[in-house]
Amino acid sequence: MELSSPFLPEDLPWLEISIAIICVVFGYLALRSTILRDDDEAPIHYAIPLPEQCKSGWSGRILEEPSIKISGSSAIQCYNPATGQLLGQVNPATPDGTDRAVTKAAEAQQEWAKTTFKQRRKVLRTMLKYVEASIASMLPED
Repeated sequence: MELSSPFLPEDLPWLEISIAIICVVFGYLALRSTILRDDDEAPIHYAIPLPEQCKSGWSGRILEEPSIKISGSSAIQCYNPATGQLLGQVNPATPDGTDRAVTKAAEAQQEWAKTTFKQRRKVLRTMLKYVEASIASMLPED
């Protein structure tokens, strides 16, 4: 079945024109989505300084008898089991502290549930960018 119209010439190359229009439309959409778009989903740059214990050349106090318990304290002692180096101390959570943390997490989840997929994707991209940028500094030196 041939298309004919009294308004258009019969020798007009319909297929070529259709392909050209489709290419222009898809080209515009690709350009808009990559270059001209508002980059509101781009990851946010931020930096968290490495703890002293992760920096090259750090040497912590070597524990003679490594243990997580500290005499006369409720703090938990953190140490490198391979070397006995003291990394730091943390205070254990109390039942009330745990309850407060759970309540804060539940409140944060209510706010997170209100975000759009686009906003969540931005958060995840930000986290991915940070991990990718920081991975080399997190690995131990040989």
